[in-house]
This record gives sequence, structure tokens and C-alpha cells, in this order.
Amino acid sequence: MKRRIIKLAGVAGAIGPILFGGVLVMLSVLAYDFMLGIGWQPVADPAGAWPSGLALGPFGAAQIANFVISGFLLCLFAVGLHLEIATRHTSTCLAPTLLFVAGVAVTLMGFRTDPIERVGPRSLHGLIHDSAFVVFVLAFLAALFFLWWGLRWDARWRGHARYSMATGILAVLLLLLPGVAYYLFLVVLLAWIEVTAIRLWLLP
Repeated sequence: MKRRIIKLAGVAGAIGPILFGGVLVMLSVLAYDFMLGIGWQPVADPAGAWPSGLALGPFGAAQIANFVISGFLLCLFAVGLHLEIATRHTSTCLAPTLLFVAGVAVTLMGFRTDPIERVGPRSLHGLIHDSAFVVFVLAFLAALFFLWWGLRWDARWRGHARYSMATGILAVLLLLLPGVAYYLFLVVLLAWIEVTAIRLWLLP
């Protein structure tokens, strides 16, 4: 039963990034004019309205579903990772827990954000969305470094531990850079999920 859950988690983790990224690309093309109209600057400042602003557009329901389903898949992936790597080391127990928190945060991002140009105070659903994004970033990045620390002596996962650390460092640097670095930040995180999920599924 445990192995079945781990295999299922690997499949969920592999599907999640492809689904999330694919829907983002498709909706960004379909709602391109709308996004520009609400203040999206694809090159200068993409993070200002993207991808959250897609939920406000003509295909908003699809982006909301994308957040919710992708968050659920990330939670399932985190459960399987916990079953595979959890040991007595606190760091290897914390890492999947933080990934689960990140998954819950992605699900909560299904609450619509507020438009950049708005009249009046922030809405409750907008505050939930923005807070969830902050929790997602912090939890995910912390999970990467905890994984590196806890798995660096595990022969089966030593190489992946180094990859996790490199991903964490690169993600932090990209997050601090302006412009298109934001796209690369998301790509780096999605790629890590994909690679880790495939590894989880392939383990005997």
C-alpha cells in the first residue's frame, strides 16, 4: 500500500508542472490583450499581474481550476515524498511537510487576486491570494534547503540533495532579479518538481 501511494504521488508530481505550465501558456496567449489591459508588462514587470491576473480574465475559471488542481497534486506529491524519505532527521521530515504547505498555498491562490488598478481597499479574497503566494514561495524554498541538509548523506539521494540546494540558490537569485527572471523562477521550481517526481516514481 505504501509503495502504491509513493508511485501515485510520483505520477501526481509529474503531471502537476506540465498541467500548470501548459495552462498558463495557453491562457496567456488567449487572454493576452486582456492582460495588457489590466497592466501586465510581459518583459519589464511580469510579476505585477501574471499569472494571478489570468483569473480575472475571460478564461478566469480555467486559471482558478489550474491553481486548485495543481495545489492538490503538489500536496499528494509531498505525501509520497514523505513516505519515501522521512527518517529520524528532522530536516527530512520537515521538507515534505513544507512542500505540503506550499501545495495548500497554491490551492488557496484559487481565490481571485485584486486588479492592479482598483478603487477602494483590498478585498478579502485578494488578501488571501497574495498571502498564499508568499507562503508558497517561503515554504517551497525552505523545503529545498531542508532536503539538501537531510539527504546529503543518503547514497540514493545525495546527488538529488545537491540538485535541491542548487535549485534553491538559483530560485532565490531569480526571485530577486527584475523582469523576465520571474518566468525563470517559476520554470526552475516546476522543473524541480518534475525531476523529483520522476525519480520518486522510478525508485524500486
